Amino acid sequence: MGNTLSGKEYNLEDHGQSCRKLFDEYVADPNKFQDLSSKVVAITGTSEKSIGFHIAEVAVRKNAKVLMLCNRDSKSSAQGTKDLKELAKGCGSPTVIETVTCDLQDLDSVCSAATQINKIATKHNGLDVLVCNAGVMALKDLRTKDGYDVQMQTNQLSHFVLVEGVWKSIVQASKSRGEARVATHSSSARDSPGKDLEKDYFMQSKPGSLGGERSMFSEMLLGFRGPWSRYHQTKLANANFAMALHDKIAASSLKGKIQVSSADPGLATSNLQVTTMSDGGMPSWAAKLLGGNGQSPADGSLPISMCAFGVNTKSGCFYMPQQQLKGPPICTVEEGVAVKKGGEKLVVSMTNRENVWKWCEEALGMKFDIE
Repeated sequence: MGNTLSGKEYNLEDHGQSCRKLFDEYVADPNKFQDLSSKVVAITGTSEKSIGFHIAEVAVRKNAKVLMLCNRDSKSSAQGTKDLKELAKGCGSPTVIETVTCDLQDLDSVCSAATQINKIATKHNGLDVLVCNAGVMALKDLRTKDGYDVQMQTNQLSHFVLVEGVWKSIVQASKSRGEARVATHSSSARDSPGKDLEKDYFMQSKPGSLGGERSMFSEMLLGFRGPWSRYHQTKLANANFAMALHDKIAASSLKGKIQVSSADPGLATSNLQVTTMSDGGMPSWAAKLLGGNGQSPADGSLPISMCAFGVNTKSGCFYMPQQQLKGPPICTVEEGVAVKKGGEKLVVSMTNRENVWKWCEEALGMKFDIE
């Protein structure tokens, strides 16, 4: 399937938290990532030192024609933009970098971002790649200004709105250049606590009504709802959305023209854990323990980068690290079907695939018709 390092065994000692060896090997290998010189790419969540930053780095180093960085306004996102522009200049990349304000906790901002993305993409005959990467993890049981759980809106609902909002540009690119892609960023949390999608997590609700504030251990050991259950629902939704969109495309005239896939980054040390700790979702000692077994944000960006830019990627795929927490990306779902019999049950579940689409539309009061 073209997803391991030439059959070589992955060396744990070579890949620490700051190591980029695997990342650099993949970017340098023309058999891993496409040349993007004719491509227009948009990525959400590209702040400095983040996984999204390194997805954007792949786009720059593979010479994307236009790269749109879609972030809420912050010091960290501004620094990420600055660093990417310096990278492009330093490596001689022709990539034109554009910034698009997109606050995923504000649906008006997301709709405005879609309008801006379409405006830029129209100048270049469409949007070739949209990477729905930005997310938050294990936050308090709060609601956005739009009334949704802060995690579900940030991670899934707003990305649903964004994909629908720029869909005409994605279709345009697929017709003008033969292919376009959408990639969503899931996580290992898609499997834990091992429950199917539940409707109430998608709907507008009162603060504190989806489990409140519980320790991660009371959730994992006793089965209570809490910050991590809410996170699980969003990350499973991300993967199910990709599979559902793949299904709809496969049944349409767009089959073979638009790819949709999803990925798990493994355990990549980034500011995501810092935000979770500051919000009380994870004790610092646990974050430190987990971080010692993780990989760099650069290496963690590889599974979703395979979805977005991979040479041999197929629609309906799911990528994750070979050794769960780290390692080269491998494919666990191909064309909507688990590679291993009985694997990825929650991701490939037809019930979850149907429900994520239905509940997103219902919660948001919208219809997303791909044709």
